[in-house]
Amino acid sequence: MDALIEFGRGPLFRFAVAIALLGISRHAILSVIGFIRLRARVGDKRLAYGAIALNTLRRLNPLKYLVSSRWYYTVLSVAFHVGLILVPIFYLGHIRLWRSGLGFGWPALPGPVADVLSLITIVSAMLLLAARAWWKESRAISKAQDWLLPPLIAIAFLSGYLLAHPAQNPFDFSITMFVHVWVGDLLLLITPFTKIVHCTLLPFSQLVAEMAWRMVPGAGRDAVKTLGKEGQAI
Repeated sequence: MDALIEFGRGPLFRFAVAIALLGISRHAILSVIGFIRLRARVGDKRLAYGAIALNTLRRLNPLKYLVSSRWYYTVLSVAFHVGLILVPIFYLGHIRLWRSGLGFGWPALPGPVADVLSLITIVSAMLLLAARAWWKESRAISKAQDWLLPPLIAIAFLSGYLLAHPAQNPFDFSITMFVHVWVGDLLLLITPFTKIVHCTLLPFSQLVAEMAWRMVPGAGRDAVKTLGKEGQAI
């Protein structure tokens, strides 16, 4: 068991990080290449980059969705994504692992903050899964990864929380560490091939898409007309 844990914390972790970073970079590069190709085909290449950036931020603002009939889904989703991004990167134990593998580190979250974010992520992951199972509209568009990712993420966070609080851990320490390390490595390995990648690239991809559709002649006017928003600022 100890040998498997050390392998997961060492060579496998470094390999998983490399795959995740290369995969994320590939998504980003392909988005940029697609935009450049589109820009080369249009006649008017003028773009109001400042206005586009501000509009992108407005679209990414989760508060505007709180007025919808499923506002609670937005709250759960935001809470889930905040923990999913911050804890793996800024938890002190993870930073030590990053430092041993990459040779450098960065400031860590305070322990209590990391604990709260971990618990929020666990609870929100399971509630999002329950909501997906409850709403038939969500079930109809769900794929295998939509059902598998939330439990895997919850397992990774729960095992990490138990490792940080051994007095509350009802399981053997070695088993808990093995589960945490190997599930964490698995999540890193599948990041470029699943929806996890959108957590890191959503603002960037939204910005590229915002610029791209504006470069298609008449696209903005046609979209506004289709949405019935003529005469309104969008």
